[in-house]
Amino acid sequence: MDDTPRSDTPPLLDWTIGALALAMVAFHLAAASPFLLMPNLFLRGVHLLFALVIGFLTYRLRCGRPGRIVDGVLIALSLVCLGYLIVFNQSIVVRPPWTLEATPLELFVALGTIVVVLELTRRTLGYTITILCLVFIAYGFAGPYLRHVDWLRPLAHRGVGINEFVDQIYFSFEGIFGTALGVSTEFIFLFVVFGAVLQVIGGGEFFIDVTRAATGRSRGGPAKMAVVASALMGSMSGSSVANVATTGALTIPLMKRLGYKKEFAGAVEAVASTGGQITPPIMGAAAFLMAAILGIEYLEVAQAAVLPALLFFGALLAAVHWEALKQDLKPLEEAGARRTWAALKEGWTFLIPLVVLVTLLVEGYTASYCAFFGVVTALAVPYLRRSTFVRPATLARGLRLGAEGAIVVAIACASAGIIVGIVQISGLGFRFSSLVVDFAGNSLPVALVLAMVASFIFGMGMPTTPAYIIQATLVAPALIDLGADPLAAHLFVFYFAVLGQITPPVAVAAYAAAPIAGASAAAVGWRAFALGAPVYIIPFFFVASPELLLQSLEWSLVPTLARCAVAVVAIAMSIAGWMGGRRLPWYGRIAILVAACLTVFPDPLADAAAVVLLAGTYALQRRLATRTATP
Repeated sequence: MDDTPRSDTPPLLDWTIGALALAMVAFHLAAASPFLLMPNLFLRGVHLLFALVIGFLTYRLRCGRPGRIVDGVLIALSLVCLGYLIVFNQSIVVRPPWTLEATPLELFVALGTIVVVLELTRRTLGYTITILCLVFIAYGFAGPYLRHVDWLRPLAHRGVGINEFVDQIYFSFEGIFGTALGVSTEFIFLFVVFGAVLQVIGGGEFFIDVTRAATGRSRGGPAKMAVVASALMGSMSGSSVANVATTGALTIPLMKRLGYKKEFAGAVEAVASTGGQITPPIMGAAAFLMAAILGIEYLEVAQAAVLPALLFFGALLAAVHWEALKQDLKPLEEAGARRTWAALKEGWTFLIPLVVLVTLLVEGYTASYCAFFGVVTALAVPYLRRSTFVRPATLARGLRLGAEGAIVVAIACASAGIIVGIVQISGLGFRFSSLVVDFAGNSLPVALVLAMVASFIFGMGMPTTPAYIIQATLVAPALIDLGADPLAAHLFVFYFAVLGQITPPVAVAAYAAAPIAGASAAAVGWRAFALGAPVYIIPFFFVASPELLLQSLEWSLVPTLARCAVAVVAIAMSIAGWMGGRRLPWYGRIAILVAACLTVFPDPLADAAAVVLLAGTYALQRRLATRTATP
């Protein structure tokens, strides 16, 4: 059965999906406005019900009449199961946990909800997370039997009964309707809508025009444009794949026209688009979850991500620049590189929604309040100038695109809630954390490497949001137990959940860039992995030196930032293979890689050795370049 989104949607069904999407946006705007206050469980139930109905209408089975019958049954089941929760939300909130025997009706609505969530997860996110949910459910019931298998004995537990299971997963805030779905309901939905509206009214083209004007006259202009434009667009969309599809359609052909190899062009766009998820002010959806899990304001998370994001894109720009020097690539022609001021003057009004959003965040308002006014401002901005005027149908299209994009996040959060619920009721989080601590020998550096590997395994082929939720539940507590700052530990696993998008063998951002570049997915994936190599060291830096997260301003920030900048630039230089005006030999690459690794943990002797290695390599490169240039 093929259940990808249908392109041959009948007009009446298409109109129905559009009407439901607009109704969903209206509901969330009303809920986020200062004028209404709705119960949390009611909000989450309505949010998930909209997501399920629109999802089953959009991702339909392609098997004729039987498929339509199955889809209809699933929609009806969603209405019954979620309708029960919505109608009886007040009594469910005060229901005592694990003490009542579930009635047949309660078992039906609870198990029915799990079925529809898992089926839509399979259709929208694939089999990976669906199978993972089923494995965790099986683990919950099979816990007592694991003690009979030697290598599984550390994970054994007393087991979960059917009443405990439905109470945890459906009748509490610790399962499907837990923190993850709550964040999707209150914050993520409107931020995704905000990004979609800003894009359809012309904001995306404006950012690309400004970036082209700012970078077009430098070496490798289109590649640098891809980096900067993807950072701007990605900070609004929160999706690596969506970012590749939008900015990549313009930047990848430009890079190829300038002379970059097609694999490199696709890799630049994939890495830059992935970095958009860690770029403030609007980061990926998982950043809002991080704030909720840690019990802090989203602004603190965005503030903590500022310097790491600058280091990320600084390293990528450096790698692109050196690649341009190595290949002797020229800037854009004058016709392709406009003046920055002219580009800003043409579309400065598109900055207003971002200014409103950031101002409200800085003033301390809640993320949902900020998102509400951000969306309202984005809807009004096109009508401030005649040149930016759009038809109401265009705004409706943006609202619909935003709602449809947010549905995938909602389903990911709901399915991840199943995993989190099982982890909590079985005690797996504590057991897994203890195993990591023991295996690392109480060494934080070793635990960080293990956490990185675990992040890649858990996040393989998965969207960032569920990948982060799983790692925040299982991996981050182990790092905190070993002394890591809580925000640094969660940002560490968040980073590697994001970097999973460009980490082979399943690098989904690279797979999205490959067809645009006309290259094989494997070639783009491995090139993206190599190009993004400098970024993999940044999380180790901010765990070792939490002052990089700007939680407080200290003088130690200056040398720490300098060390980190030297490290990422050195790795980028080694990957590009260019230094001092000539190609780096293999021993030169190794030397500067060693220098970069020496700077991770603060140590004066290690820092001095790194400086000596870098200076010596540069001096040797300059000397060789001079000899080569001398006739």
